[in-house]
Amino acid sequence: MKVINVELTVKPGMQSEYESFINKLVQGSRAEAGNLSYNHFKKIGVDNEYEIIEHWQDADAVAVHNETPHFKAFLSGVGHYLTKDPVIIRMDYQE
Repeated sequence: MKVINVELTVKPGMQSEYESFINKLVQGSRAEAGNLSYNHFKKIGVDNEYEIIEHWQDADAVAVHNETPHFKAFLSGVGHYLTKDPVIIRMDYQE
């Protein structure tokens, strides 16, 4: 299984607009065949820090995800909302 965590810091005052934008990515990603879990969280006690935690069946599922229209729309538009580049942590999970 592939696990990806993405930390996102949103510009103050843009949280509501960002949350609407990111919801399209979350819903589209959850519907993908190789997706095991895809969640978006707001950090406790901080108004503008978020995290996406993704679980994918395998590397092929991640590759397919990276080519979807909802992921490409995320890549092209997310920078508008962020104060800095996302922090991406990729991990393998083996039982």
